[in-house]
Formats: sequence, C-alpha cells, structure tokens
Amino acid sequence: MTRTESHPAWLLPSGFEDVLPARTEALERCRRALLDLYAQWGYRQVIPPLVEHLESLLTGSAADLDLQTWKLLDQDSGRLVGLRSDMTPQMARIDAQTSSAKEVRRLSYAGTVLRARPDLLGGSRAPFQMGAELFGVEGAEGDLEVLSLMVESLIHCAVPDLLLDIGHVGISQTLADAAGLEGALRADLLRHVERKAWSDVRTWLREHHCGMELTADFDALSGLQGDFDVLEQARRYLGHYPAVRAALDDLQRVWSVLRARYPDLAIQCDLSEIHGHRYHTGLLFSLFGPQRGEALASGGRYDDIGAAFGRRRAATGFSLDIKPLLLGLPDSGRIGRIWAPAGMDDLLWQSIQEHRRAGFVVLQDLLRQDAPSPQILRAQGFDAVLIQEATGWKVQRLDS
Repeated sequence: MTRTESHPAWLLPSGFEDVLPARTEALERCRRALLDLYAQWGYRQVIPPLVEHLESLLTGSAADLDLQTWKLLDQDSGRLVGLRSDMTPQMARIDAQTSSAKEVRRLSYAGTVLRARPDLLGGSRAPFQMGAELFGVEGAEGDLEVLSLMVESLIHCAVPDLLLDIGHVGISQTLADAAGLEGALRADLLRHVERKAWSDVRTWLREHHCGMELTADFDALSGLQGDFDVLEQARRYLGHYPAVRAALDDLQRVWSVLRARYPDLAIQCDLSEIHGHRYHTGLLFSLFGPQRGEALASGGRYDDIGAAFGRRRAATGFSLDIKPLLLGLPDSGRIGRIWAPAGMDDLLWQSIQEHRRAGFVVLQDLLRQDAPSPQILRAQGFDAVLIQEATGWKVQRLDS
C-alpha cells in the first residue's frame, strides 16, 4: 500500500476536526454570550495575532509552553515564529505595551490556539480558547473577581454540579526555597512535587542532605488535600513559614467569600498542586463539571510574566475551551425556518427580505416552485412556507 493510499488526502491530522454547522452555531452562541458577560464586568476584547516571534510567545515564565508551540521560519525576516498555544502571554505583552504602570486593565479574548501535542487524554489540538485577564490588582481582591467570573462563565453555559479546586504555588515554592538550593536543583525538586512523586521527593531530599525537618514538611504537604479544614491543618504543620501563612490567609479569604457568593459550588483544595509553577506565582484554580475529568476552566496569578516585556505587573486570569461545553448547552430556541419557492418575482424577493430582517431564516429553493410535502419540509427543519395569495406572498405554518 502506498503512503497516499494509507493516508488519504481528506484525512485530518490527529487532534484536528471540522466543526460542522450545528456545532458551529452553538459555538458562536456560546462565544457571543460569554464575550457579552465579560463586557458587563468591564473586560474589553482584544484580538492578538495567531503568529508571533518565538521569543515573545516563550519569554520568561511562558517558557513552559515551549513543547506545545508550533515553530515556523518566517520567510520574510528569516526569524523563528510560533503559532500561539495559549493567549495569556499575548495578553501580558499587550498590557505591557499599551497600559500605564498603575492602570487597572481588564482584557478578554476569544480565538483558536494550536497545540503541537495533544493532552494526555488525546483531546483537540485546536481548542477555541476564551478567557479574561486582570492586570494591576494585587492580592485576593483581584483573584476573587477573576475566580467569580470563571464560575459565572460555566454557570452561563449551564454546566451543573461545579467543583472548584484551589491551591497556591507559593507553598511548595517556599518549601523548595528552604532547601537552600537554586537553579536546576530547585527546579528538579519542584518537578518531583509537580508529579506528586513523594517517594522521589524524599529520596531527593535525603541525597541532597536537606535534613529531617524539611522532609517532614514535604511529607505533611503531600497529605494536604480536602475541604476547608485542610487550611487549618496546613497552619499547624507548615505555619512556621511566614510565606506559607500569607498564602493560607489568601486562600482562606477567597474560599470564605466564594462560599457566600455561590452556596451550591463545591470547593476543595490541594495545597501540593503546582501545575505550571514556572508560570504562576500565587493562587491556582480549576473548575470541573459533573464528570470530574479534565478541568473545564483554569487559571491563576502570574505576576512575573510581564517583566520580560519591560513591565512587571500584577496579573491574574483564567481561560477555557468552549468546545467541550457545547454538549451541555440547552437549546436556545431555534430560529424559525421558512421555505420559499424559486423565482425572481419582485414581490417574492421583498417578502423574503422582510422576513429575514424580522429574524427568520428564509431559504429560497433555487430549483423548484412547488413546495415539497409538509412531512419532507419538517424533516428538513422548516416551520413554514411562503405561498402566493391574491394580496401577495404570505407565510403559512406547516402545522396550520
């Protein structure tokens, strides 16, 4: 079998798919509704380019995205460029270039991102990413606004039984700093923590002579998952670190306010969770649906990313892929569809246009003047037909 026969030209690469009309319509309704929601909160939409210079996409703490970024040679400049795999670094660049140092900035975005590799579950490599980013606000106040908007996004998309998982990268980072190691060694230790390979963490600490007290602290960290009471446990075990106490204060405040705002929202924490720790600098949060599989939305604080663009700014935000949300969206009330016959009669044209302006979908059959049977029209999704009467063209419902 030739390569062409085993890989037909119409076969799409793994992780890519066509979005057909019904799903596209649902996606567009969801996109529009979420952008309107973000606008109501003061977040203004920006449209960054799909392609940027590679060093811009991967600058500083955004280097975590390297393996997910498609890389191309710009035929114009000869420089390497990348196809965005996440819009957050682009938001940080836009904010650094266009805002004043003390300005509070709210930005939203929507568009396709491209991933060089699929996720562990083999999902889409072309998510339709939406999100909101808040710049210039430090501390729990900014985190609370962004977290609340993330919850509102999924409520808006009718996702039931939401579960919020929150954590703070500062806790693990503080323990890693206590080891007194820097650079590659510190990063190596945090990689073990990120994988939750606690036996490897203990072995690493022993091999690097980090002492029994620090080993006990990491052992305590490995068990700090659960409900609100975990925060008090963390104070007992790790409260001798001032930075840990500050992180727990932030978590406690955020948790208490969210519990009052959203009584039906289930909340849990995992204080050892540090995914994207080279990227984030504070709170981490992920929102799960009823299946509790992959997070439907996630985000966190990333204060350092803007420094690479010449301006370190407090920053927090979230993003989501709206494609997985489409399956749960309720029917928004389909627009009525009207069948119209073929013909170039001026009055027919005027009637078609009048009903289109009124919000109906009017499909003119370009081949036939006689309408098919009501059964066929209903099967094709029509609700009514345009018929000619003595006084002009009128709509006749199929159920009349």
